[in-house]
Amino acid sequence: MRNIPKCLYLAALTPQVACKAVVDGKPTLHTTSWESWEENIARWSTYKAPTFSGVFKPETEDEISQGMAYFAKNNMQYLATKSGGHGNVPTLGYYQNVVQINLDNFQHAAVNSDQSVTIGGGAKMEDLIPTLHKAGREMTVGSFPCVGVHGVMLGGGMGRLMGRYGLISDALLHAKVALWNGTILEASENVNSDLFWGLRGAGHNLGVVIESTYRTWPDEGGLHYNADMIFTDDSIDGVVDAYRAIVEDGLDPSLFLILGYVYDADAKKPLLFMNVVYAHDEKAGHKIAERFASSPEGTPNPITRIVFSESNMDFSELGSGKALPNVCDVNLKNTLWTASTPTLFETGAMKSVYESFAAFVSAHPGANRSILLFEAADGKAIEALPNDYSAYSHRGMMTTNVIIQATWDEDNDGTIAEAANAWGRGVRDLLAKPEISGYDKLHAYVNYANKDEPLEALYGYDEARQQRLVNLKQEYDPHGFFNAYRALPSDMGSWKHAVASENRGRTRDEL
Repeated sequence: MRNIPKCLYLAALTPQVACKAVVDGKPTLHTTSWESWEENIARWSTYKAPTFSGVFKPETEDEISQGMAYFAKNNMQYLATKSGGHGNVPTLGYYQNVVQINLDNFQHAAVNSDQSVTIGGGAKMEDLIPTLHKAGREMTVGSFPCVGVHGVMLGGGMGRLMGRYGLISDALLHAKVALWNGTILEASENVNSDLFWGLRGAGHNLGVVIESTYRTWPDEGGLHYNADMIFTDDSIDGVVDAYRAIVEDGLDPSLFLILGYVYDADAKKPLLFMNVVYAHDEKAGHKIAERFASSPEGTPNPITRIVFSESNMDFSELGSGKALPNVCDVNLKNTLWTASTPTLFETGAMKSVYESFAAFVSAHPGANRSILLFEAADGKAIEALPNDYSAYSHRGMMTTNVIIQATWDEDNDGTIAEAANAWGRGVRDLLAKPEISGYDKLHAYVNYANKDEPLEALYGYDEARQQRLVNLKQEYDPHGFFNAYRALPSDMGSWKHAVASENRGRTRDEL
């Protein structure tokens, strides 16, 4: 590592020595001898993950700017990955021994006098949600507290309450963005509007968001009905039928459903669970939950519900992840795939996936924390905005998304990883078939994606949209510093049949 400030060496010898983030225009990099190294580089997933040779931990916007300018000038690759550390796409793994830009000092969140909320680049859902709750406000948020807000928003921002308020990025009013060379720009509908457009759906490719401001809504008392249910595995036909009927009847904007497959390590078989969240209406929520009650004897496709827990939770608990309490565990190996459908996937395929899940985990018990989640929400608030409103390309689609998550720990010979990839890819490919998904092409939410989907499936099949994204990439990241997360092409010819590779697309001879 070149030109490292002297205080790093002092800190290595005497850990109490505090290093300024920038000294004489040079960023200070904490190295492996730093006593806080492990906690600062910890990630949700260590599978195909980036590795770091140094941690840059700025405290001010000016330090971010100076640090990024220095890295660019000296051709040092960096990743701004430590807002939530949940970025999971395998293309991140192509970045080894790079500089981590750690935004832990930018976790602020505050509601403004106009009822908008401003958050720092390092803010997580657990920083945002309680701040909103205290002010009697709400907005679309993620389901889990440990996830960084900006990482979610830059891909579009699905989450709880999107049936009411649309995507997180739809509520974005203003962003402050550090570009590859340290230049800091404002972006809004009126200032750098092209950059603002691209941030909302393809923003991982364009810069580091160091602060952003969002529209919020009154929380109407702040209570949300929540029900968690578990069923016997022979209930799958009845549960899927009930789920499908609710979706096809038309989802209420206040309703968010998750149907999940999890594995019971003690019983050595999968469990079927359902989470129902209904905003501000306990009676309506309970009515939905009762559609999954145990069936009378003799009912076709019966349901046997063995666990039922319902409560009214306030908004501060909504993203607590109580339905899946282990989801924020770090340093496991995780890999994801996804597919989507305008209603619900065909029932036979849902059963086949359940059976394949059982077979996969039974053969590889170390992967018993793997899960599948089928998330559904009304899409009218998202559809209400025009298709070209932002870089998010799936308006009017994706009523139900599946998250196919393989999770494991030890895997010394790579056996589980190989099996996990084969299983996850196979499930994705099955559910994406036209006769099962209802779409003739794959449509994949980038935050749930792997690395083998066509780029068009993530960012849109429309050539005018693709050209607009190419133009943004050329203007705001011409040397490919932000290519780690399913990189946008820098020319139109690269859209067709593009696949992720270890070629990061950086051309920096002129830097």
